[in-house]
Amino acid sequence: MIASPSTRRAILAVLVLVIVACLGTVAVIVLTRSTGDSLGDRLSSLEDDAVPGTDVSDNREQLLTVSREFAQGFNTYDESMLDAEGHLPEYEALSELMTPKFGGVFAEAIKFPEQTVAAGAASKAIVYAVGVASQDDDSAEVLVAGTIELTYPVPDEGTGAGDETAADPDGDDGRLSTGPQRFRYQVSLVKIDGQWLVDDVDDIDDGRPPFSEPAIPETDPGQTPSTTPPSTGPTEEGEG
Repeated sequence: MIASPSTRRAILAVLVLVIVACLGTVAVIVLTRSTGDSLGDRLSSLEDDAVPGTDVSDNREQLLTVSREFAQGFNTYDESMLDAEGHLPEYEALSELMTPKFGGVFAEAIKFPEQTVAAGAASKAIVYAVGVASQDDDSAEVLVAGTIELTYPVPDEGTGAGDETAADPDGDDGRLSTGPQRFRYQVSLVKIDGQWLVDDVDDIDDGRPPFSEPAIPETDPGQTPSTTPPSTGPTEEGEG
């Protein structure tokens, strides 16, 4: 059966509308999901699945994730992490989040948490907030806020510090606790081979240099400076 002229015109009109709708959809996709100055660049970006803002979002998420994991792991260690040689391999693995330079400084400071854990003490950090303070192509500053709690075994009776009332009633096995102590870190990161890595950390509130820089002890005028090197490891308040 041959379609009448009116039917053919109706079918043609529908096809034209479908083509116009398809062209409109393509135009919207090119304008909203592509990058580049020319039409060719925009089409190429779509072919490569390059969606505007994706890299920025991915970078930001990686910065927040690395900074959170670092700050929490940096101040979390206990006896369960000790190996047979008295080391903290799980804690040492935190260096995977660091640049080689900062990882070297961190390796030198690991003896402090090892000694702390060997004495029966433990540290636990909880991160509550993370935010990017500044960022460019290969460096960033991230602010991290949270709490650190240190716990200690109750001293034996007769040591002069065995008052049971000093124990934290909510602590594990009646251990002594400092209670949650707030911290604020500024974490410096650099991008190496596409990966954001921690390059330094500074406790904003402790008035001391960043972790990678040795602290200079204050002395009174005329006082002989101490020959004991300052500690470069986390302090009992978890300061960097």
